Amino acid sequence: MRKKGVLGLSLVASLCLLPEGMLADAFITLESVTLMEEALSGIGEAKVISKESLEKTQAKEMKEVFKNEPSVLVGGGARNAQRVYLRGIEGNNLNITIDGAKQGGSLFQHMGDVGSIDPSLLKSVEVSTIAGADKGNGALGGSIAFETVDAQDLLKEGQELGATLRGGYYSASDGVRGGTSVYGKSGHVGILLDVSGLNQHDYRTGKGGDADNTAVKDRNYFFKASLLDYYDHSLKLGATHTTNDGHYIAGSSGSDMGVPDPNAATSHIITTRDTYTLDYRYNPQSEWIDLKANVYYNDRNYDNKTNHTDVSSQNYGGNIKNTLGFATGDVNHLFSVGMDYDIEDGVTKASSGDITNTSKTLGAFVQGSSNYQIATLRYGVRLDEYSIEYGPSNEVTGHEFSPNVGLDIELIEGLTAFTNYREAIKIGSVIPVQWLSNANAATTFNGTLNGDLEPESSKQIEGGLRYKTKSLLADTDSIVLGVSLFKTTISDLISKNPAGGPTIANIYNSDVDVISKGYELKASYALAPFKTSLSFLHANVEDENGVAILSRRIAGSVGDTLVWDTSWRMNPQFSLGYTLTSVGKLDDEIKRDSYVVHDLSLEYKPASLKNLTLYFAINNLFDKEYYAQTSFESGDTLVEEAGRDFRASFKYVF
Repeated sequence: MRKKGVLGLSLVASLCLLPEGMLADAFITLESVTLMEEALSGIGEAKVISKESLEKTQAKEMKEVFKNEPSVLVGGGARNAQRVYLRGIEGNNLNITIDGAKQGGSLFQHMGDVGSIDPSLLKSVEVSTIAGADKGNGALGGSIAFETVDAQDLLKEGQELGATLRGGYYSASDGVRGGTSVYGKSGHVGILLDVSGLNQHDYRTGKGGDADNTAVKDRNYFFKASLLDYYDHSLKLGATHTTNDGHYIAGSSGSDMGVPDPNAATSHIITTRDTYTLDYRYNPQSEWIDLKANVYYNDRNYDNKTNHTDVSSQNYGGNIKNTLGFATGDVNHLFSVGMDYDIEDGVTKASSGDITNTSKTLGAFVQGSSNYQIATLRYGVRLDEYSIEYGPSNEVTGHEFSPNVGLDIELIEGLTAFTNYREAIKIGSVIPVQWLSNANAATTFNGTLNGDLEPESSKQIEGGLRYKTKSLLADTDSIVLGVSLFKTTISDLISKNPAGGPTIANIYNSDVDVISKGYELKASYALAPFKTSLSFLHANVEDENGVAILSRRIAGSVGDTLVWDTSWRMNPQFSLGYTLTSVGKLDDEIKRDSYVVHDLSLEYKPASLKNLTLYFAINNLFDKEYYAQTSFESGDTLVEEAGRDFRASFKYVF
């Protein structure tokens, strides 16, 4: 697939690392560097989006959490149409967790996917493009792990009781947001309670249009109790209830594809998520014990009040892992050994009673690394025992091994070459829960009654260079550069005939592979009080015949994406930020226009009110009229993104 786009300044900063002829197949990844002293993350490792970054961007919904990370894309203008893509692989093919609780597949069409998290409650977001054996099952294209804050994260040193008030206004949607947190601790025990909400109208697109049916009302209720570092033990108990309430078009044009007919009837749809987690840690002063255990229950529900459609996905399970380290001569070893278990009940309410399809996975894993001088070898394997019901007449069972291996070699001080290879499987399918309820005794499997199905599988490979150093141009600066190639191949995707609509005549393994390949570039420089980073993604998302892909719940093509993010803390009161996002044109099987968007931000902490922080931003400064390239069209129309958006918000900490 041919793409037209701009490489921009990020390539200029990185060309010196690439041998001749390698530019078309390379990737740079650079982890974020804070203005303060912080350990530098390297390429090939998880990327972490910090709470500070989320506050800077004033993120109010899921697409804004990842706005500075080009490898993670969110398509769809309306909230109910948004999908998460990692290097072009859609979220149904990722392992996505919230405080360890696994999120299931789509409920109705794509609706009910991840998107109900209040970014204000996030402590960090970890994105792993190649997940290890200990990251859980189903990570065909990688994993995304959301972690929420504890009371202890919000309390100042020596403080035992506190509260936070926050609020904001967003001009593009005439939206208002508010929330309050109350938290405290006694000894080692912390308690956090939070209530928040967002009301917004249909947002205004670039140049003054309106995006119909994008108004929404969100409510979030959050509780967390945390016992930390009590005789080497830690215990966290969390509970979350979220609701997304709006009037949407339930299916076809205007739901998740194309501009809706302004005269089309809408449905009152409420999507909820209830998540309960229990997390235990034991880490004594021993190289042999670092124990982590987690149990969870996650219930997502799609309730169409207008046409009486009620669909839910109930995930429950847990995991346990122990990490130990030891040495044999001059070789240092680190191993994680454990098991995980997940059950998903997909339930569709019908006049004849609930229709339930259940999937189960029991996994055991070993993930290790061995370091000798300049070389670190990583290796691991998963064994997944699985079963899944496809309607009343077919249950698929089996087991699969999934190995991984990687190698880092420090070529010279600060410069490391690395490579990674990983296999993964996923049971289930990209068929939404509500559609799957229509499988019946006449449904065939790979063309025959009671036929067998293979689990979906993937192979991932990447390799490249990373360079990181301090005090290169000044005594206190930090710089990180890197380059890496990647390729993800997904095989045996489970689909249905006919492709659209709820009818299911045949469920089958696709014999055409889905491939995402390309390179990612990133360079970062920090010298307090200044920080800047350039990130670039080139990803061809095609089938094995070279045809570009944009498919629900599978994968989506996107043009070359450049993000330049800069922040400058002028003094203790003022901090300025600027972000440029440039996305190149798609001009083959998938046709999408290019666009460039500029965002400005300001943080102000009044000296006379030290507990108050004010945030101001202008997103889409020049009111660009554009649409996300992974949005779906209807005819020749696509839902456009928000136009110029003036934002003002505050946080007051007691």
